[in-house]
Amino acid sequence: YSVPVAFVASGESFPDALSGSASAAHFGGPVLLTQKGKLPASVRAELIRLRPERIVVLGGAGTIDDSIVTELRDIQPASYRLAGGNRYETSVQVSQGFDARVDTVVVASGAVYPDALSGGPTAIAGAGPVVLVDPAGISKPVADELTRLAPKRIVVLGGPNTVPQTVVDALAAYIRP
Repeated sequence: YSVPVAFVASGESFPDALSGSASAAHFGGPVLLTQKGKLPASVRAELIRLRPERIVVLGGAGTIDDSIVTELRDIQPASYRLAGGNRYETSVQVSQGFDARVDTVVVASGAVYPDALSGGPTAIAGAGPVVLVDPAGISKPVADELTRLAPKRIVVLGGPNTVPQTVVDALAAYIRP
């Protein structure tokens, strides 16, 4: 095999690819983008060239059809989907590939993409995940994952219009002393 993992995310909807960026770097593989119902020939060719040990599809069937997962299993039988009930829970599923007690967790709004896109390198440098939060507050799955990760620091990307101060203040409770 050439790479340990390849992540496949929607090129039509941003959140899952953003969550996958730090994980891809951490585990030594790329994030490749697909359409909802059609795997582009260029992505298929790249996966065949890379020969990943496993392919991880990021996001639910509403974002990437099950037919794509089936097609990916023809390329690599160790292909599977990581998905939660929404984009925030999917970011938690992706984050669970990291060991607990990480140095840094990068948090960005799941409602807009620019902050998480530009902050991917911060997560990679800190060897931690990108976790998406809802501007309305921290959901239980995200809270549970932050508790499990017990980071030394949380880097919040974006201003108060994307991650309100109330959410930033609540995130402080998950930083280990």
